[in-house]
Amino acid sequence: MSGWRYAVVIVCILALCPAGAASGSVQALDLGTNVWVDGAPLTPPIHEDREDPFPYAVNASSEGVWVAYNHTPGDRKAFICRDSVTGEDYIINATCAAIGEHCYVFVEEGLPFARMGVADLMDAFDHVIHPVVTTTFGSGIGIDRDPRVYIVLLDIRDDSRYNSTSASIAGYFDGSTKNNIDLVFLDIDRRGAEMRSTLAHEYQHLIHHSLDAHERKWIDEGCSGYAELLCFDNQNQAKVRAYNRLPETPLVVTDNQWDSSDDEMTRAHYGASFLWILYLAENYGDRSGHPDHGSFLKDLVANELPGMQGVTTTLAQHGFEESFEDVFKRWTIANYLDMDGADPPFGYASINITRHPQRAGWVDLPAQNELSYSFPRKELPPWSAAYYEVEARDPDLVSYSNDRGFWMEKVVNRAGEAVIVVSPLEGRGAFVLTVSEVTGNRSAGTAASGLPSLTPPATLVAG
Repeated sequence: MSGWRYAVVIVCILALCPAGAASGSVQALDLGTNVWVDGAPLTPPIHEDREDPFPYAVNASSEGVWVAYNHTPGDRKAFICRDSVTGEDYIINATCAAIGEHCYVFVEEGLPFARMGVADLMDAFDHVIHPVVTTTFGSGIGIDRDPRVYIVLLDIRDDSRYNSTSASIAGYFDGSTKNNIDLVFLDIDRRGAEMRSTLAHEYQHLIHHSLDAHERKWIDEGCSGYAELLCFDNQNQAKVRAYNRLPETPLVVTDNQWDSSDDEMTRAHYGASFLWILYLAENYGDRSGHPDHGSFLKDLVANELPGMQGVTTTLAQHGFEESFEDVFKRWTIANYLDMDGADPPFGYASINITRHPQRAGWVDLPAQNELSYSFPRKELPPWSAAYYEVEARDPDLVSYSNDRGFWMEKVVNRAGEAVIVVSPLEGRGAFVLTVSEVTGNRSAGTAASGLPSLTPPATLVAG
């Protein structure tokens, strides 16, 4: 077999979808309040050795040669799936409905499907999802070394788990080796735009797991949310709104903390992680406009250091002096000021946040009889933030302090209010914020040394 590297059989069986159906230039998706969650198993296992892996040839140079299976439309194949209600595995039979350049599409037997819908999904994967996701996040050989990915449409068993909320499972990637192939599962009941966006989300998980199976979930999920934006301009607005309702949701969490969160907190985790990766992309990566940083997220995914360490080392790799903590501080400001129309680094260029983060407190200082006001004691977890709005005669003259030494910064919103952002950073615990308006005493707060001022441009203050 020397002299050849790939044996690939490409079968075209369906007409491509209408022009623009899978284009990344379509209008931003607004999937409403029907918030779906990723059904990936809790703590996916690492790729382990297998006694009977899918075969691939080895040439005279001992190099692996990808061998595509000669599936034809109508072929039947068994797949091991996971019941999200019971946590147990079960087996389905599925029929090959389409074969593209980079994918096989199988449909669970007994379920109706539209051939044009399958063609649309295949075309979206081959011409949008695969090239965009691999260019941005990297290319992994996966489990089976087959250049095609299996896309399985089925009725995902999730009814009981989410019957009291609007959350549901639209798809999942299983990082275990139960099937010994690279595949993602999609719920067949989803409409076209949502299914395509879910496929982009899950394919990023597959790539990420292949390159760094130890990555923290809050990084991996943020990358998948960003993949949706890149491929189909899905701005994840419902999840962003969930985070703005709960801005005290910590960005940095363990996988177990993420998995054990209730539905509303889980949505907020998704929103925070998506905004974090988008902020990195716009300020340090592929959307920053810097020609040398297009590979930033690819390098982050390939970095074997987890979570915060991976971010800090990737920043250094690209010549940035900022640490994770430095970027986090700017990010908390951007999450508030984007609503006021700020651009990076004090806002976002790719999305418009539709509401300010839920404020932790508000006070009208001129109406107070005392010279200062102390808000009720509040507790914050690490890497979270609280926002306090202060009405004053002159917001520039509002001073502020807290009894725990937590990091703080003051900005001014369009309403002319002073906004105090408080974060314990890597600390945690209860604190009391005290504010006052003192004529002639322009307090600078406790902004991080070495960082440029976080005060927004005057046009934002004038609002």
